[in-house]
Amino acid sequence: MRKLSLSLGLASLLFCLGCGSSNRVNNFVPKGNFSTASLNGQYVYQITGIDFSLNPLGASYSEAGMFMADGKGSILNGTDDFSEGSGGVATNSITGSYSIANDGTGRITLTSAAGSINLAVTLVSSSKLYLIEGDPLADAGGIAELQDPKAIAATPSGTFTFRQHNVASPRGTESDVGAFTVSGGAVTSGSEDVNRGGAFNNGTGNPLTLLAGSSLAAPGSNSRPPGSGSGTFVDSSGVTSNFIYYIVDASNLRFLPSDPGTIGLGRAEKQSGTLALSGSYAFGSKGDTTLIGGVNTVGVFFTANNGTITAGAFDAVQDGNTSTNISITSGSYTPVSNGRTTVTLNASTGTIQEFVWLVSPARAFFLINDSNKVEDGTLDLQSGTFSNSTMNGQFAFVMDGFDPSPKDRVGTLQWDGNGKLTLNEFVNAAGVTNIFVLPGTYSVSSNGRTAGSVSNLSSNLVFYLISGSPTNTNAPNAYILQNDTNVEVNGTISKQP
Repeated sequence: MRKLSLSLGLASLLFCLGCGSSNRVNNFVPKGNFSTASLNGQYVYQITGIDFSLNPLGASYSEAGMFMADGKGSILNGTDDFSEGSGGVATNSITGSYSIANDGTGRITLTSAAGSINLAVTLVSSSKLYLIEGDPLADAGGIAELQDPKAIAATPSGTFTFRQHNVASPRGTESDVGAFTVSGGAVTSGSEDVNRGGAFNNGTGNPLTLLAGSSLAAPGSNSRPPGSGSGTFVDSSGVTSNFIYYIVDASNLRFLPSDPGTIGLGRAEKQSGTLALSGSYAFGSKGDTTLIGGVNTVGVFFTANNGTITAGAFDAVQDGNTSTNISITSGSYTPVSNGRTTVTLNASTGTIQEFVWLVSPARAFFLINDSNKVEDGTLDLQSGTFSNSTMNGQFAFVMDGFDPSPKDRVGTLQWDGNGKLTLNEFVNAAGVTNIFVLPGTYSVSSNGRTAGSVSNLSSNLVFYLISGSPTNTNAPNAYILQNDTNVEVNGTISKQP
């Protein structure tokens, strides 16, 4: 945790996120039945972004931990794990305060011996909230999730699909997507597809194997607080990766690398159901290139039950260059083995190959097979049909990236079911914070691709819908991309109750 101070002006700004701003839409009314009491219990949080407090050019950092909210505005206790540069993870005890408005927007301040961080937040529900850092010397986005108190004392057990992205490591930027089985703290089997700076699977062409020595220590051991533990993966390329894991529930873990010089975040979700692709899947991914902005992609593809992909589309921004509504004309996928399938998408701009690891028939993590970038993402099964009326109600959202300097947004989107929307956002643009309430329009296509335009922000917001109803799962309701030249900003939206 960095030593950052909160000015009175910024504190007021964070507190008034649910109040709107001088940039108001006529008759805008924040909706919802949230309150400070809605945040109650122990939560796992993860954020990653850029820190300008020590370096004017910025340094990548990742932060994760747990905090206990009392439902009355106080953070009673918690643990913050902070990683930046080559020094490894700094762990501190935290307390703090928070407030939540009726539309779920609000602020959280976490304080430790190292200083304070201030988060602008928007609740999806009492068990999930989006957040960005609201401090003048940092830009970061992330999520917090309510822990299941009945699960935090037990060592994770079962087969999990995982996704890990590191923006920095001794091996360069890297993505790992795979699956592992853990029993009694030992990882008994596992494999992963790895892109380390453009080199795939150590040049073998096959997934790497997780070897003996891979393990998850019992939560609360090795000086970790209850609800978190230490882990190690040893792969067949000779790389050992150490990390901290946090238990959301028996089926969900969140990761923070603990090796010095490794900056990133990850997650693991327990496998369930018969692992196969069937139906249409919306997806979102992001990653790194040789330029600071990197790559952001959102899209959809349709599968048949015979190993073929029949149609799809995607939008992307890579190194500031946009691709808009690119058609996927055909494709294929291999039979699923150990939860893994190789997906090939034939687009009008060329062929894309993805290594896909399923969590369930409705959800998967994937790694793009492209040596020019390190990109990974998530895909989710679409449900229902899509039209303008699908999007009706208030949705929490979070977006982060570069515009062209770091920019993060959190807040709500109100959709009227008839082509009009209203954005209520707290934005941190390279440390300059503000609140805007802006009008917009949208148009939904039958494949779930939704074109949005918001005044004074962008006429090229693109959403790929998963569902128009609250999902009650890890899946959001849509993946979102700001598809503007020289802008690298993406995120997710989730419907509030």
